[in-house]
Amino acid sequence: MILHGKDLKITKSDDSTLVALARSCDINVDCDEIEVSSATTGKWRDFISGRLSWSITVNYLVTAGGVASDVLKVGTTVGIKVADGSTGTPMTGTAIIKSCKVTATKGSLSQGSFQFTGKGALTTSS
Repeated sequence: MILHGKDLKITKSDDSTLVALARSCDINVDCDEIEVSSATTGKWRDFISGRLSWSITVNYLVTAGGVASDVLKVGTTVGIKVADGSTGTPMTGTAIIKSCKVTATKGSLSQGSFQFTGKGALTTSS
């Protein structure tokens, strides 16, 4: 099965409500690199993996009258569930709403984005 954008759903973990009627989303998981010294690598640098972090960016269409409530959500801690279609293993985590961006261009639909920064682990759930 091919994964399409509509198949990746970001929901609130407490009640499975879709987050901001998302049009698209990006999930980023990063790993710190810790440099170590090694007698066997000579002049070459060597690394081990360090701490992990994750973030999610959700793009959505802004609804009339919703800008103030969206912008004021920044700083709020939320539970997030990421579902990979109907067959994938869901992942859950707690995140802080780091930023909200609203772009309103004359003659176009207003668009917005939320950036969530993970607080702790992003884990699989059954």
